[in-house]
Amino acid sequence: MTLRSFAFDRLSAIAAVRDESGTIVDTNEAWRLFAHLNDGSSMSTGTGVNYLDVCERAAEAGVDAASSVASGLNQILAGEREHFDFEYPCPSPSQDRWFMLQASSAPVSDGGGVVLFHVDITGRKMLEASLGELAEHDELTGLPNRRAAIRFIREQLTDARYSAVSLWVLFLDLDGFKSVNDTHGHHVGDELLAQVAVRARRTVRDGDLLARFGGDEFVLACPDLQEDEANAIAARLRAVMAEPFQVGAAEVVIGASVGLASSEPASTVDSLLEAADRGMYVDKRRRRGRRDSTE
Repeated sequence: MTLRSFAFDRLSAIAAVRDESGTIVDTNEAWRLFAHLNDGSSMSTGTGVNYLDVCERAAEAGVDAASSVASGLNQILAGEREHFDFEYPCPSPSQDRWFMLQASSAPVSDGGGVVLFHVDITGRKMLEASLGELAEHDELTGLPNRRAAIRFIREQLTDARYSAVSLWVLFLDLDGFKSVNDTHGHHVGDELLAQVAVRARRTVRDGDLLARFGGDEFVLACPDLQEDEANAIAARLRAVMAEPFQVGAAEVVIGASVGLASSEPASTVDSLLEAADRGMYVDKRRRRGRRDSTE
C-alpha cells in the first residue's frame, strides 16, 4: 500500500473514487464502515457499484438527486468545473432510516475520474430543523409566533395572486389585560394568555394559522374565507373571550377587540396587518362606546 492510498483509507470523510462511467473504483475505510461493508470482497468494499445508482435511491425520499449530481460530476470530468458540492439523502443498508450527506467532489489528477468526499450532516440538519421550529414557536402559549405568522401570510399572499380566493387576517387584542397584570400579577397574566390561546384555537379551521403576535395580541390568518364567515369567526372570538376565566383562585373577566382585513391583489404582509390592526382599534372604540352608554 502506498503512502497516498494509506492516507486515503484513513480519511475521516466518507470517500470514494468513481470512473468516467460512474462506477465506484475505490473506497476508504470510512465509506465501508458507513455502508457496513467489511468482509473484504470487491462488492463489499463498495467498488463495482455505480455511484449514480446510489443517488437515484434518494428518489424514494422524494428528492431527484441523480440528474443534478450526474450533470455536475460530468462537468468535472469534462474539465468544465473544478469542484461540485451537493447534499442528498442516503438510505441505510437496512433501509430503516435515512442519512443526509454533504458531498464535495473534484477531479482525480492522474488516471481520470472523480473523487467524492462525504460528511454525515444528519445531526446538523435535525438540529437546524429543531431550531427553526423553536424560532417560530411561542413558548408561553404553544402557538406559532410573530415570525411564523408573517411567513405564513407572505406565503398565502403569493398563492392568492394566482387564484380568485382571498386571505382574511383577524387581529385580536385583549381588553382589560393590563389591569389583570396590575391586580393579580404577571403569573396570572401569563396563565390567562395560555387559556386565551386554548379558547381561540376553537375558531381555527384546518389550514388556518393562529399565532401569538406579541403581548396580548393574537393573529388569525384564514385562507379562502368569505366575508360572512370572517365576521362569524370574529363574533365567536369576542364571545368566547367575554366568558369568565378561572385562573387559579382568581376569576378573571376580560374581553377582546377584533379587526378584520381581506387581501387584495396589491396587498403586502404589512398592509394587510396594518389594515387588520386599524380595524381592531375601531372595534375597541366601538365596544368602549357601548359600555359607556350603558353606564
